[in-house]
Amino acid sequence: MAKSKFLIILSFIAVFSMQAKTNTSKYIIYFKDKIFDINVKALFNTKAIQQRNRFNIPFDERDYPVNANYIEQLKQNNAIILHTTNWLNAALIRVDDKKIATIAQFPFIASIVKIETAKSHKNTMSVATQDACVGNEDELAFEDQYTSSFPQVNLLHGEYLHEQGFNGENMTIAICDNGFYNVYNNPAYTALMADNRLLGTYDFVNNDSTVHDDTNGKHGTNCFSFIAGMKDSQYIGTATKSSYYLFQTENNNSERLQEEFNLASALERCNQLGVDVVSISLGYTTFDVASENHDTTDLRNNSTPAAKAVNMASSKGILVCVAAGNEGLKPWKYISTPSDADSAFCIASVDINGVVAGSSAYGLPNDARVKPNVAAMGVSAKYLNDAGNVSSGGGTSYATPQLAGLAACLWQAFPTKTNWEIKTAIEQSASQYLTPDKRIGYGIPDFKKAYDLLANPTFVSTKSIIDDIHIFPNPFQNILAVQCNGNANLQSIQLMNSVGQMVYSAYTPTNNMLDFSYLSTGMYLLQITTDKGVFIKKIIKE
Repeated sequence: MAKSKFLIILSFIAVFSMQAKTNTSKYIIYFKDKIFDINVKALFNTKAIQQRNRFNIPFDERDYPVNANYIEQLKQNNAIILHTTNWLNAALIRVDDKKIATIAQFPFIASIVKIETAKSHKNTMSVATQDACVGNEDELAFEDQYTSSFPQVNLLHGEYLHEQGFNGENMTIAICDNGFYNVYNNPAYTALMADNRLLGTYDFVNNDSTVHDDTNGKHGTNCFSFIAGMKDSQYIGTATKSSYYLFQTENNNSERLQEEFNLASALERCNQLGVDVVSISLGYTTFDVASENHDTTDLRNNSTPAAKAVNMASSKGILVCVAAGNEGLKPWKYISTPSDADSAFCIASVDINGVVAGSSAYGLPNDARVKPNVAAMGVSAKYLNDAGNVSSGGGTSYATPQLAGLAACLWQAFPTKTNWEIKTAIEQSASQYLTPDKRIGYGIPDFKKAYDLLANPTFVSTKSIIDDIHIFPNPFQNILAVQCNGNANLQSIQLMNSVGQMVYSAYTPTNNMLDFSYLSTGMYLLQITTDKGVFIKKIIKE
């Protein structure tokens, strides 16, 4: 009898435990404040601190960690801490739903967002990866003496950087994706593994360092190959001598707002590790739970967690390249987040002839920003698959890492330039810089022109106007004179600071003596538009 009672009790406990598990949910907990009583530099590696010093980027409250006392109080209420993000001052937790009302009463809680449980798994991928994963897995024949990757690199004149000896040495690139299947055994990465240039990995979905064992993670492997892949006599990536971090932020089994939180955590980690360039071939608009969906207003306002994180990463000196998305032929049609972020380098897709892919997403409606920013080849683009063979596929996912790798090579050539200066030079080199649109933005970059622009402080769209525009004195103190000679008619003058913010703008200006006494000392970019072309010059206020 006693034994029967004992078994009944065990059964009750088991049923109760199962019920308790079904009543737990995930929540994003946002905190009101922080404390600043630690040495924040201890969170950063040597390279990250050197970057901060080189570009005069101060440490601020966003760099400080989430308050450990707040985390401890959540744990005391049986919350499991999945992630924290200093930038968003938030924690992703799993906790019994009955506990959340108590947690909500804590005075340090700013807001709580529940990650609702999906009624069914759609197994959807991000919009930028959905059809980008479709590729021809058959090995392709050797095409020319350079490599089979030459046409897509040549479209951007990226081989010029390689010919000058810039292959990404001393640069660190991170890729955020859905996993990197077979990356350790893939012959495409033999050289970088031998050189110990894979600096680290982390799976923000499962909270471990394993990113190579999920067969659904082939998309990340493919994207990585555009940058780092090598196959003798057949394929060379765009930045094969860089060092790399591989971060899985995408959940292959569902599409949830949590993935944006994962991405924010990964970008924050990139900042602490001294990453220079990040390539993100992911995007979000629609989730498995409709209440989490974004609309175009969210994207115009930079209000999504992912967009906030990208803008934060850029402010910390990182160049963040993001796929525009493949919604061009679908009802949504527009770019996704985080490519919507003001500071995101949003990449569209074109074919080998420079014609925009139909699937490449449009810029947002009623949005004055230039989005996408530029374009690269994403139609029948060549990559190395998870077996190390040359394959072909399409999508903005595949255009993005190509450009990210070349941006790293360009930055290697000009290490004192900021992320904004590198991004601006690439945009100014593009095929339709004077007439950007909502399909490919400023157009297809020319990395030779971008190199020349960075090497020469003055850029002109047509050589004929170089004698028509005179800027003096430079450096200046308060007053800058702009003199337009010859037959050129002055249409506009715009001035941008070192982080890309417009600080002065005048259309059909009548006064050629510009009073900039209100500006701080430093470097600025002056853009003068005439009916004959564009004149861009770096100026310095003393």
